[in-house]
Amino acid sequence: MVDDEQARRIMAEAIEIARVFEIARKRRLTSGLTGTKIGILKHLKCADARLTELAETLTVSLPVASRAVGALESEGYVVRRSDPADARASLLSLSPAGIDYLRTRESQFMAHFATRLADWSDEDAAQAEAVLSRLRAPLLAAFEPLPEQQATAPTA
Repeated sequence: MVDDEQARRIMAEAIEIARVFEIARKRRLTSGLTGTKIGILKHLKCADARLTELAETLTVSLPVASRAVGALESEGYVVRRSDPADARASLLSLSPAGIDYLRTRESQFMAHFATRLADWSDEDAAQAEAVLSRLRAPLLAAFEPLPEQQATAPTA
């Protein structure tokens, strides 16, 4: 069983990984598409969506999502069409250019990342994948309110 000190070290490593992603996010802001725009493209890669759904999924405000979608439309990566379920609403989809952009970007990034793992064995990669996958749920659960916080939380 993991003791408190081991848990602390695991959490410290997870926090360091989160910092790496924050550094990457800041670098992306100065070069190319923002995280919101990439998030929209990735969401639309899986399914068409309404603007409100995109904002909710990406946990951004509606105006932020709207500006990002507008920019993506201007760049030719996203197209808007009438929602067949509700003619008053619009559905957003990836355009062929958006599909190509996302495919190229992901391919380039994965190739770049793979070169950084060149000294890893297949076993190293499989072990990292398994551990990270297993860590996801307990890490998320660790950020739920503690029992004493739930008891004293204000009610709405």
